[in-house]
Amino acid sequence: MQLINLKNSLIFISILSVLAFATIQKSNPLSINNTVYVLDTAKSKIHWNCAHFGHLKFKKGTIHLEKEQPIKANFTVDMMSIINTDIDNKLLQGTLQNVLKSIEFFNTKVYPESYFESHSIVKIDDTNYKITGDFIIFDIGICTNFEGTIKIKNDSLYFNTKTITIDRTDWGVFYGSANNPHPKEEEDGFVVTDTILVDAHIQAYLKPE
Repeated sequence: MQLINLKNSLIFISILSVLAFATIQKSNPLSINNTVYVLDTAKSKIHWNCAHFGHLKFKKGTIHLEKEQPIKANFTVDMMSIINTDIDNKLLQGTLQNVLKSIEFFNTKVYPESYFESHSIVKIDDTNYKITGDFIIFDIGICTNFEGTIKIKNDSLYFNTKTITIDRTDWGVFYGSANNPHPKEEEDGFVVTDTILVDAHIQAYLKPE
């Protein structure tokens, strides 16, 4: 009698195992259609323009696709990498770079990284998309919309944004601003535009399985 019960129990466990496996197999098709591209830091950069211009490097990033359509993008920017490229004089160039890294602007010693986290990526046509997400600087996230192209060739993904307009005062960076509510004496007669124009050029590779 005990032997029969043991056999029945084993049969029951086997049936449950088969059903569980079948359930897992049914729940996985989406993951088969999901693809992750990893940002290539050596081939990607951000251009910035705020009276002077230059570029920034990325630290890392990923773009997620589902059924061959982008659904999510996250990037980390190396704020310590900020470089000016329009000033030829090395002393003046270095001075500007140090000012931008200083506590008066992006305070890169305390906040060496900034971030972008997408909320949505909506297809406009074959290669153009509208992206909505947060730019996070000083742990402050400001939601922004912009457009860009996303193309895939072989195992590489190319993501180029159109010009994105941001206002530095949204993150509390008021030094040299005409809108500074508490200007310092040294800022008298010294005005820096609040508007920063940025565009990103990203190349990513297919994440190995």
